[in-house]
Amino acid sequence: MADQATPFPTILTERLRLRQFQPKDDAGLHACLGNERLVRYWDFSACENIQETRRWVRILAKTTSPYESIAWAVADAKTDECIGMVNYHHREARNRRLEIGYILNADWHRLGLMSEAVQALITHCVDNLKTRRIAAIIHPDNAPSIRLVTRLGFQCEGGPLRDYWRVGNSFMSPMLYSFIAS
Repeated sequence: MADQATPFPTILTERLRLRQFQPKDDAGLHACLGNERLVRYWDFSACENIQETRRWVRILAKTTSPYESIAWAVADAKTDECIGMVNYHHREARNRRLEIGYILNADWHRLGLMSEAVQALITHCVDNLKTRRIAAIIHPDNAPSIRLVTRLGFQCEGGPLRDYWRVGNSFMSPMLYSFIAS
């Protein structure tokens, strides 16, 4: 459920707290964005150092307007340690659609935490933003991400989207998965 007491929508789940990014999240986010294996299917290269990740934390902490995008730090509910990120972006309120993204520190994989976080994000988008269509654009080799969204009710609608993402001097051709709220 979303916490309406603060301007930034904090979302609580059984084991997680999705909250606004804070400067203390540098190391936690760097464990994600600085890990080449984790971002190999993303539309940008891994952060080369903690300073680069700090810049991202500052940028993500400012995404507090629900009109186009918001990023949440995925924090352990007990310790408040940042272990990942979920976000929505490319929101088109009139068309009631948006895209989502997510990443989780590899030390926390295989515990069902990303399913919990993404389900909470979907619920927030549908209930509070009145979103009908949620897209996840996923590299076809990213089997764990495809399994995640499929379990949550997304269906593959097409792709590969040829040369859709540019990373360095290369292009990637991801797939389009979508969730339609009833």
